[in-house]
Amino acid sequence: MKYSSLHITNFRSIVELKIDNFKRINLITGRNNCGKTTVLEALFQISGMSNPNLPVTVNNIRDLVLTSDDNLRFIFHNLDFKQKPYISAILDGNKRDLVIKPKYASQYNKTLVNDNKINVFNDNVIATSNNEFSVVNGLSLEFNDERYNKKFISEISLSGGAVKIDAQYRENLKCSFHAPQFYMSMFPQRIEQLLVNKQMDGVISSLNEIDNSITDIRIGTAGILYVDIGLNKLLPLNIMGDGIRRILSILAAVSDMRGGILLIDEIETGLHYSSLETLWKSLLRASDLYDVQLFITTHSTECIRALSAILEKDSDAIYLYRIER
Repeated sequence: MKYSSLHITNFRSIVELKIDNFKRINLITGRNNCGKTTVLEALFQISGMSNPNLPVTVNNIRDLVLTSDDNLRFIFHNLDFKQKPYISAILDGNKRDLVIKPKYASQYNKTLVNDNKINVFNDNVIATSNNEFSVVNGLSLEFNDERYNKKFISEISLSGGAVKIDAQYRENLKCSFHAPQFYMSMFPQRIEQLLVNKQMDGVISSLNEIDNSITDIRIGTAGILYVDIGLNKLLPLNIMGDGIRRILSILAAVSDMRGGILLIDEIETGLHYSSLETLWKSLLRASDLYDVQLFITTHSTECIRALSAILEKDSDAIYLYRIER
């Protein structure tokens, strides 16, 4: 499954953005705070448009813990609930769109009124009553997939602790968000799944681009990963350095998203510039092997140069987009 275009309106800092002609590997670059991560979050939202938990999840990724429904405004442009986020995309030739709306709960001040005071003139000469006001009581996610030709609705409320998922819609798209601060969170589970399904060969062959002495990976007690590099004992992965773990976690994420979408934020984080070419070689091979469409952000010139250096000729599979305000 592949995206070919994306349209974002009123989502976080983005007033409007349209991107067309996506390829299998899409590198998104630009200065800090230009909206690179927001593009990935928009793709994450539209990929899981039936999941009402995602507006909370994208804030958790930024280390924001939402304590009330009012905090849900963080995904609205200028924190304004009136500016409803709208995201649409073309996936395998079919349009899918999502609009996120605040849900309001009316509250009434039911105080008794003395008839003698109804006609009293005071300083509050306004046209609307102040006895009724509305507060945000969660979000409504209204989404549509062109294949179904109907609207679906999911809802979430933090104050009520309620989540409603439209049971009539079934999502077939696989998508994962790979952020630097969480890149190890799913690592052992993904490796274990690959081992159980006997799918480690592709990952190990990709790792050989980095270190050709690696012949096997195994899981020990407490989820500790061990690497076979030909010694008389297995070597704990942790002592091989953070770079190899970072690269292995990315390759594991790619293989886990077979036929789907992987979003990688700040891919160069934790890696020395000298290992970037090796990372790109492994990543390009894994993306092709597992048929995964990649969306990757970076603000590193070295990272872009490393990719350019390994491309022997212009590739129709790779595009670079620069985001500017």
